[in-house]
Amino acid sequence: MAYCVMVHGPCRGKMCDFWARVKLRKTTLEELTRDILVSISECSNPGHTNLDDALDDYWKDFGMKDIWRFCEEEPSLCSKMKLVNAQVKMLMN
Repeated sequence: MAYCVMVHGPCRGKMCDFWARVKLRKTTLEELTRDILVSISECSNPGHTNLDDALDDYWKDFGMKDIWRFCEEEPSLCSKMKLVNAQVKMLMN
């Protein structure tokens, strides 16, 4: 397995979400919440049966390849993501 100098560990190839993590670190809660609300309002995807599906799709589009692994490796960023999800749900209700 190849070594990745950016993550200081094994290369994940197509499952790499390094840049999404960088972007999440730099983006404020308010900006993320606003972006998600705009994304949801612009999206009329009939495949979304609920808000949770829309949020999952947003984070995948954001660049998160494996949210379970992400939450294991970056608990503080995972908490930030969950806080944004909670804010969006509160504003949507």
